[in-house]
Amino acid sequence: MKLLDEIVDFLYPPHCPKCDAYVEARGAWCSSCLQETAHVQCLPISVELAKLLEGGAWALGHYRGGLQMLIRGLKYQGRKENLPYLRTFLQACQGEMGMLHEGMVAVPVPLHPEKERQRGFNQVELIFKEWLQGQGIPMERLLCRSRPTRAQYGLSAAERKSNLKHAFSLAEGAEVRGKDILLVDDIMTTGTTFHMCAEELKRAGAARILGLVLASDRT
Repeated sequence: MKLLDEIVDFLYPPHCPKCDAYVEARGAWCSSCLQETAHVQCLPISVELAKLLEGGAWALGHYRGGLQMLIRGLKYQGRKENLPYLRTFLQACQGEMGMLHEGMVAVPVPLHPEKERQRGFNQVELIFKEWLQGQGIPMERLLCRSRPTRAQYGLSAAERKSNLKHAFSLAEGAEVRGKDILLVDDIMTTGTTFHMCAEELKRAGAARILGLVLASDRT
């Protein structure tokens, strides 16, 4: 397998996913692009959402640029070869993740079952599950999407809220009461998805909820 990887790297040299410069290994970024893209920050959110996300909503980097291409390629084209770049990015952010702690349970924003069958995976789980497990934070499917919804892209804030109304529910047999929840998604735009999911978790008795996304351009 190592020899095969070396042959592939020779024929198709690995590139930085943002600037396309040559890098040493597949999954690596050039140092300047990685530094420019990785930007762990607590995002500005509405007063209503802040009441649900006591731990705040955090993003690991800027969406526009390298992360946008990697996320969209994974979600819409099934490009799992993008995952090593995302894992490298997560490792680069790890030193700034003091808001995470063992004892949390990570809950991915769910896809509707039909959408997941079409895609073949939930991209949030592929991106975060292994990385979070390495920090002692298990991921559990405590939420489900109970009805299909339109894509949120291009919808107004009011349309997003209407689109997701009653779209999420507690998964069958899920135990939430008293747990510290890490609600995880790939991107955040308006925060509507987090709001709807957090409402369900709070209704089920979650103790404290913190939101985490890979990328956002909220400022």
